[in-house]
Amino acid sequence: MKDRPVIALTPDVQEKTGGRLAASINKEYTDAVIAAGGLPFVLPLTDDEVVLDALLARVDGLLLTGGGDVDPALYGASVTAEVKPTLKTISPVRDRMELFLTRRVLRDARQPLLGICRGCQVLNVAGGGTLILDIPSTFGNKVDHHDKRIAEPVHEILVQPKSRLAALVGGSKLTVNSSHHQAVRDVAPKFHLVAHSTGDGVVEGIELDGRQFAIGVQWHPERLYTRHEHAAALFRALVEAAAAAKATGTR
Repeated sequence: MKDRPVIALTPDVQEKTGGRLAASINKEYTDAVIAAGGLPFVLPLTDDEVVLDALLARVDGLLLTGGGDVDPALYGASVTAEVKPTLKTISPVRDRMELFLTRRVLRDARQPLLGICRGCQVLNVAGGGTLILDIPSTFGNKVDHHDKRIAEPVHEILVQPKSRLAALVGGSKLTVNSSHHQAVRDVAPKFHLVAHSTGDGVVEGIELDGRQFAIGVQWHPERLYTRHEHAAALFRALVEAAAAAKATGTR
């Protein structure tokens, strides 16, 4: 057990009465990491860069979890009167924390990284990309990307055949679950668009060019991994990449 790679997970944030902040995480994330052979470590909610650096030095991989919206100001987006009511909870401390962690991991190339839903968006913003502020306002409602059946596959995506993601999930067509109203707009430099929704073209997956494992998926594999192999494969790939980095001393 002690040789299992440690995977750091970022927490979601809720604001309590009086402005107090509470950090939490859905159990599916930690269960999925355990099932894949890793040891999950939920990070404390802090934007102290010295503390975050010290924590990164003690883990083997990073998982960016789902949650609220990334502040549009962080990627230069203008919020129109039409879009403003659609914006969901923004946490400045979580934005600062996750962007620092992601940029440090991408810069140092020591640990693998998986971003899920919001995590995919954070990964893109950290790399210099932008986001669509609200899918229905941009694409209409051809596909319901905020389907209430979060534990069920509800719409089809296409995965680029020669991508790392396709190799992991075992094919170029998947049916996935969906619970988001934002998505990647301009893919970050050095990243590739590797999956999109067949119904409207919304970006569903990105990955870093090169050898470092850095993948973002817009769906929620943590809700599917017990019943769908393609979802379980993502967590196994993260844990295996973390184990390899640990074994070679690259982290």
